[in-house]
Amino acid sequence: MHMGLTSLEKLLAQKQLIELPIRQNSWEIGRLVLNPDYRSGPDLVKKCISLGVSYLAQHTDGRNLFASCTPVLSRLYRRFGFSTIANNLRVDGADESYALIHGHVTDILRSSASQ
Repeated sequence: MHMGLTSLEKLLAQKQLIELPIRQNSWEIGRLVLNPDYRSGPDLVKKCISLGVSYLAQHTDGRNLFASCTPVLSRLYRRFGFSTIANNLRVDGADESYALIHGHVTDILRSSASQ
């Protein structure tokens, strides 16, 4: 992050929701898309997050993750070590509001790896 490539970065800069030092060594994660035939609840989401964040931790210096999602999904992601920074955020061109979530890589790994 902090390269001005995504709408989330622009939103963070405009609203000053996160201090710049926290945004450094940070990554924005995107959508998790699962074929409906393979959806089996939060355990599959947990496994996907664990695998993805493990890969990120092994191959980058990323220490913080950010994402925008619906308010309903922000509650789900709390199970995996994320916290909600802001709710009801509007992004240009979007019909619905979003939540901004953040998590430390170590916390997400711990939460998503636990049984």
